[in-house]
Amino acid sequence: MSGFVSNWEDLPAGEWLPNDEHGVHWYKTNDGTHWHSTEGGYRVWEEEPVQRIAPTVQNHSRSMNQDFGKDYFSEYDFDEDDDDDDDDDGYMSGSFKRRKSPLATVLIVLILIVGGGAAGYFIYGYFNKTPMEEFYGTTYWGYTDGELYGYLFEDKNSFDTISEPEYQEDGCDSDSEQYGNSDYLCIYDFAALFAEYDISYSLVEKSDHFEICMDEDCADFYPLERGLVVNDGDECVVLVSDIGEPTFVYYDDGDIESYVLSESWKSKYQEIVDDIDNDLPSSC
Repeated sequence: MSGFVSNWEDLPAGEWLPNDEHGVHWYKTNDGTHWHSTEGGYRVWEEEPVQRIAPTVQNHSRSMNQDFGKDYFSEYDFDEDDDDDDDDDGYMSGSFKRRKSPLATVLIVLILIVGGGAAGYFIYGYFNKTPMEEFYGTTYWGYTDGELYGYLFEDKNSFDTISEPEYQEDGCDSDSEQYGNSDYLCIYDFAALFAEYDISYSLVEKSDHFEICMDEDCADFYPLERGLVVNDGDECVVLVSDIGEPTFVYYDDGDIESYVLSESWKSKYQEIVDDIDNDLPSSC
């Protein structure tokens, strides 16, 4: 696939990320590639290659007098006159490349101080989170008896559910809003609805799962590499995260015209469910 698509429906399988402070839409595919919205469609995020500089081993003598002036880091641009760029928000004009990245600065310092060992560990941990660590912010999809739904937890105080509107032609109702760029999905703030109807809600992190309670009813949520298993004490239900946003196709049987969940998405969903079924938590 090329690095540009004109329609979000042509994006590879993945998940939507929060918009940045500039309103740019971000999307992460299952292989880790990041896409961002641009004029006319979506484009692969490509960072400008950075030349690697091997750190010099220094003598740690107290008498060492090292001049850390501008010439010490010759590869970096030290602008003495920054007053002319008061309106520079850290982005290069015409692209989404960050000019000054705090993360990059931290990594450079770590490499210079400890020779790369701790920095490598930090980088590995940053990009290789466990399913428990990825629970917050991940959308988990379920499809039962022809009904599509999704769960999204941004933090321990939030609980959002995603579903199709009751009537497609009417769109989302007053209790919900459009989910991402989809015209066929609505997201509901269930935590706010719980508060409105005086229903207690809690989310507690355990060693390998989260316990979620609504009044006296509790269920255990087990994050896995490709999805989530919900155990309410009576049965275990599998939800899927390792899949792109649901896609819809036009349907017309002569009497009803609508958009329905695509067979390709349902097939991929069932494939992942079958895979998770082979590795259910022991409590199931």
